[in-house]
Amino acid sequence: MGRHKLHVLGRPRAVRQGITLLAAALACAFVLLSFFPARAWALTAWIADWDLARGLAEFRSHPGLFDSIRVFSANFDEKDRPSLAPDWARILGRDASGVFGATPVFLTVVNDVVAASGKGLKLKDPPLVSRLTATPEARARHIDALVELAKRHHFQGIEIDYENVAEADWPNFLTFVAALQARTASEGLALAVLLQPQRRYLATPLPPGPQYVLMGYNLFGFHSGPGPKATPEFLAAQAAALRAIGALGATTLALATGGFDWTGSQKASQLTESEARTLLAKTRATPTRSPGNGYLVSHYRDDAGKDHEVWHADGQTMDLLWQAAQAAGFSKLAIWRLGGNSPSLFTFLSGLKR
Repeated sequence: MGRHKLHVLGRPRAVRQGITLLAAALACAFVLLSFFPARAWALTAWIADWDLARGLAEFRSHPGLFDSIRVFSANFDEKDRPSLAPDWARILGRDASGVFGATPVFLTVVNDVVAASGKGLKLKDPPLVSRLTATPEARARHIDALVELAKRHHFQGIEIDYENVAEADWPNFLTFVAALQARTASEGLALAVLLQPQRRYLATPLPPGPQYVLMGYNLFGFHSGPGPKATPEFLAAQAAALRAIGALGATTLALATGGFDWTGSQKASQLTESEARTLLAKTRATPTRSPGNGYLVSHYRDDAGKDHEVWHADGQTMDLLWQAAQAAGFSKLAIWRLGGNSPSLFTFLSGLKR
């Protein structure tokens, strides 16, 4: 779930896809219903490997709240082989149900490349996706590796989070998605695919069958000056783009918790909600609520005399954004992420289940 710049959405344009693969995806699409009833997609959340203790604690403190969980993540070595993050591998062992019980669990696979030495790191690497999807042979090898990894740890689904895919590689990526959908359905696995809110990802028809998940945030972030991660207008624009390509009904909206602390107009550091609250208490900053989007906005000056502006979300923010998202046509919600959240988030989420 990486950082990215927002692009203005354009009109859909056709992408040629393999007829055989699409036909197979259509034939297999109904199979997912037997593995995951419609209710299973209603509310989901990610737990990241770098915040396992807090993420798992929040999951365990709210039994029955989430209809599925996303294990973040698996990444790749220098030979393009996927593997589960070491901390997750240690905790999950051979069976994810040992940790999550009856809650369905997805393995989120990210196009990050991590060197065996631990010194090299390529985040959201476009050339990796190009190599993995370039030819039928490459796609088949990659699909085999993904299915084997998911089944090794007894996950119920695979989630593809390949970001910054080059525009020239998008047709190959969609062909890969169609092939993976056919394979996962035949293996009794569900499939989800992350989408960034950018023109090249939301302007072409998507293969049927997978559950798509739109990253409904990063309107403001590392790439910009201060502002909200999402607004009702931003979410409505994403819904319109998805509706235009016939994918809105198959798409879950992901909203992000926490926020950012900007120094000056550009430099930003990311904060969980609890970190933001601790920071504001330390600096004695008094937040105000931004009209229209509900984010809490604060200002303070640090010990070096530098001015800061903090925008962060709480449960009320999420409630406002979700109401706007529902009005725009979204019906399923994902939370990025568990760990470092206040009770107000779970009060909001619990209200959705009543």
